[in-house]
Amino acid sequence: MDTNRKIAIAVGVLYIIGTVAGVLSVVTTNSILGASDYLTKISHHENQMYLGALFVLIMGLALAVIPAVAYPILKKHNEVLAVGYVIFRGALETLTYVVVILGWLVLVPVSNEYVKASDVSTYQAMGKMVIETGDIGATMTAIIFPIGALMLYIVFYQSKLTPRWVSVWGLLAVAL
Repeated sequence: MDTNRKIAIAVGVLYIIGTVAGVLSVVTTNSILGASDYLTKISHHENQMYLGALFVLIMGLALAVIPAVAYPILKKHNEVLAVGYVIFRGALETLTYVVVILGWLVLVPVSNEYVKASDVSTYQAMGKMVIETGDIGATMTAIIFPIGALMLYIVFYQSKLTPRWVSVWGLLAVAL
């Protein structure tokens, strides 16, 4: 099996792992974080929060490795965009996942203190601040992801590594 084929298979497997882990993180935590009494729910479902954070970590690592694995092929066609793809999708996007993970892990002790406290306003404020920090991470991802994707789809379009319609479809998706 040639090197390009091995790289393509590795990228595909990493993408599937990242996607499945991302979906599992939402399934695991959405009912907790989406609740109006999320601090109480977190204190009663700590393991779900830890599991959700683990799934985000798996997703983040899998998706962060893709640009590094694909780099040898992409640099042959456009080295500047290949490096940009590694930076935006590999490094910066991973940083936003770390922010989300840390936020979820901080919510566990905050929620435990919240359910014990007689004056809960401080813990509510802390919980809200942590959730908003995670929202900032999500907003950063919403900005960084399309920039990295744009670089990837331009390389795909220029190099014809994928059918042109896939590249154009990706470019349209980034624009939207």
